[in-house]
Amino acid sequence: MMIIDKMKTLDHLTIQEKYLVDYIINNQEDILKKNINELAKLSYTSSATISRLCKKLGFNGYKEFKYQYAAEYSHLLELKNDFKIEPFSSESSIDDALNKIELLHKRAIEYTKSLLDRQVIERIYQLIKNAKYIEIYGTGINFSLAEIYSLNFEEEGVISKAYNSLNPMHLQYLKQRKPNDTVCIYLTHTGQNKEMLKIAKDIRKYHAKSIVICDHKKREICKYCDETIVIMTTQNTTELSNAVYIASLQYVFNIFTSLKLISNYSYLEETTKAVDKFKMGE
Repeated sequence: MMIIDKMKTLDHLTIQEKYLVDYIINNQEDILKKNINELAKLSYTSSATISRLCKKLGFNGYKEFKYQYAAEYSHLLELKNDFKIEPFSSESSIDDALNKIELLHKRAIEYTKSLLDRQVIERIYQLIKNAKYIEIYGTGINFSLAEIYSLNFEEEGVISKAYNSLNPMHLQYLKQRKPNDTVCIYLTHTGQNKEMLKIAKDIRKYHAKSIVICDHKKREICKYCDETIVIMTTQNTTELSNAVYIASLQYVFNIFTSLKLISNYSYLEETTKAVDKFKMGE
């Protein structure tokens, strides 16, 4: 996860540390130009507050923090600037479509990758590795995508199904399963879908583990899930918002299904051999 995103998720901050975080988020370029005393003055905090925040972020001090921040900032700025420009206009050509769609997918994946936290992925790997059932929930376009992703999971040897609602009978099935047997994945573009929030709240009462994929870690639904994955999203139709969202989502699910493949590799290898023999009529 990038430093700015990590700051937004920090808990148990002092009042001064919160002031400092707010200042950095709203004045990101200042970090590149200011030393610790200058930053303290501008943010109405102190050098000691800055040092404490740096340590909470996992750095030994401000210099180490600033070095890593500078490395991330140039990359993040490049990605953000790419998405500020609408990819198409009334003057666009066929060549623009051929070339810019490739760039759009590349940037959506790169940006989403920059938001991923390695420790979160490691925990999700354990969830997926142990899961006997993977359920994917979504409404509208997300339900259609959930159906595709559930089929991909089944290819990796796990029982998987897509849902666009939740009924009392299914909740009883969840209740009867063993802990960790089920992983529920919620898809919500903005993180504010009321139906997904209700489903997450209901399932939270039972044994299933849950992952939400949305646009921000501070959405209410995140409080009812074990893990949150943030992906690249845009809002404007002329920016191909659905294409950006789907490219980002596809990247995350390719990671998830790869993790299941890795954990289930020996079984899948034997199954594939049996399928090949069947196709050859042996």
